[in-house]
Amino acid sequence: MLRSTITTPLALGVLALGALTLSGCSALGDVAHDRVTSEAATRADLDAAPDWLPADARDITSVAGTGGKASDTTPTTLVFTSTDGVTDDACSTAPRQSAPTMDVEDAPDVYGATEVLRCGPWSMTSTGDRWIAWTPNPGDGGS
Repeated sequence: MLRSTITTPLALGVLALGALTLSGCSALGDVAHDRVTSEAATRADLDAAPDWLPADARDITSVAGTGGKASDTTPTTLVFTSTDGVTDDACSTAPRQSAPTMDVEDAPDVYGATEVLRCGPWSMTSTGDRWIAWTPNPGDGGS
């Protein structure tokens, strides 16, 4: 009788932990890797967006590190789809010498790019209408 009294709470605890792990594996993964992932269907759904982000940007994923002390040093990767592309006059091309610190599943291959579009502290490249942008971008003439 004593055995079932101890076994039942133990079994319930194991089941609860298993359910928590399975239901929150994405959130737990983000916490374990010091990152915050957010998604938006369109640019209009974002609380704030970089000036260079096209008006038609959609299917947006942002992954930001949590270790930066200031917003301009926090590693961030932004992946989005845009038919219009990035056309900001403040942007210029530069040889690619940096790569994102934060990875995003299904992002364009940064390492295949020899040049990037540099917009302030951001560097970016695209494959078709799928874009990847990252900051900081040391070596690309940015931060």
